[in-house]
Amino acid sequence: MRPFFAALLSLPLLAGGGGTVAFKQTAFMAEVASTEPEKAKGLMYRQSLAKDRCMFFVYGEDGSHAIWMKNCLIALDVAWVDAEGRVVETAEQVPPCSPMRGDDCPTYGGMVPARHFIEFPAGTFKRVGLKKGDRLGWDLQLDDGRAFRGGAGLPKAKKK
Repeated sequence: MRPFFAALLSLPLLAGGGGTVAFKQTAFMAEVASTEPEKAKGLMYRQSLAKDRCMFFVYGEDGSHAIWMKNCLIALDVAWVDAEGRVVETAEQVPPCSPMRGDDCPTYGGMVPARHFIEFPAGTFKRVGLKKGDRLGWDLQLDDGRAFRGGAGLPKAKKK
């Protein structure tokens, strides 16, 4: 394993699993949401998300996986991907939804069937040039210890 990816995989993560998501030459340290409680919590209450981080939401089948930003305090860029890692839908600069709104938060995405989605800090897509049709790769470990790899594969990536 390349030293860069080994270092990324060794850092502690807050969700149930972790690993790396890559786009072209850019790697992101990923938290994994694979259980229903992890998916429901997502990035709620986070004050920030570093530019080299993301959260990968794992699903077992294609579906309409819309998101809402209830109790989310930061804006996000979101990519919905098919099983091969191809970006089928995006939402940029998705705004947080104030806790004052309760359950009255709008939903985003989910208009195109997708297998998974990945949340990145707002501005990531512009910074790395990610758009619909591009391919992402992932090398993740789920909270039960299983490896979960897919998409475009992981190139030799550099931080951006």
